[in-house]
Amino acid sequence: MPPEVQNDQSTQGFSTNFPNFSAKIRDKIDELRGFYWHHTIEILPGITMNGGKTADVLEQECGAILDLIDLSNRTVLDIGTWNGYYAFAAKRAGARHVMATDSYVWRSPLFRGRETFELARECLAIDVDAEEIDPTDFPGNLEPADVVLFLGVFYHLIDPIMVLQKVAALTRDLLIVETHQDLHDLPRPAMVFYPGAELNGDDSNWWGPNPQCLLDLLEHVGFRQVFYQRHPHAPGRGIYHAFRTADVAAGYLKKTADNITFFDLHTQAGRQAVFGRQPPNDEHTTATAPPAPGTDSELATLQAAHAALHRECAELAAHRDALLASTSWRLTAPMRMAVSWLRHKA
Repeated sequence: MPPEVQNDQSTQGFSTNFPNFSAKIRDKIDELRGFYWHHTIEILPGITMNGGKTADVLEQECGAILDLIDLSNRTVLDIGTWNGYYAFAAKRAGARHVMATDSYVWRSPLFRGRETFELARECLAIDVDAEEIDPTDFPGNLEPADVVLFLGVFYHLIDPIMVLQKVAALTRDLLIVETHQDLHDLPRPAMVFYPGAELNGDDSNWWGPNPQCLLDLLEHVGFRQVFYQRHPHAPGRGIYHAFRTADVAAGYLKKTADNITFFDLHTQAGRQAVFGRQPPNDEHTTATAPPAPGTDSELATLQAAHAALHRECAELAAHRDALLASTSWRLTAPMRMAVSWLRHKA
């Protein structure tokens, strides 16, 4: 079952405030408030459909995903759009054409995702096309797009590598992947398999790749310039901007990789910071002399050390959050309180 989200704003005075919309739209808003929304979307001034992802989380996430690239006059394909937040954001960012796709949550009576998308699209009056198609059935009638959004989908697929190959075939320039990750400390490409509902109690969560695995998969399907960020709200998750070439990347990016928060995985500093691995041309070289003080190499080393420390802190925070959310932590709360009381009395 999806988590409960409160959608209790009133549509009183709807006809007066929104004379261009019919009572049918008002009734649909009231009806769909009772279903889980994944994205928080203000569909009309003062009327917000609250979702599992809050407005603040989406703002941070969108800053990491879309705000650092130029979408002017580009075509965009949003895979797994759900309520459509990122499809609408791409259109607002200047995309010439946006195609939104989904399947499971759009068909499910538990979510009624297609109806929520259509309601948001009509209220926002944003020109976005839609196609109901499962990623395993790609390409179907879909045309390749300049930019493809593959956000929160990879780990829900029983065969993610096969689908990634199909997604790559639909991508001209840039594929953006956001995903759950695991095995961060394993020093080789790998994915963990979650049988049943092992991950977050959700039996649609199948895989947890590590960053090395995602990078190697993206390179395997034809992306030669890959940048990485830790998710701003969930540090264990990763965001990848995978470009066909470095020249293509230069035509999109509005931000330069600093290898502290935005990592170029085709530089030594970037790879070492994220997973301690050399870039491809350096993987079989012998040990080199230490960098001379004050050189760019020394700066890169310091940046890598800073980023590694940041990664360790993020992973510790993720482990802490998982512990605090665990059943065992809740069940042992009385014991911890008793121990604290006894210590205080002593």
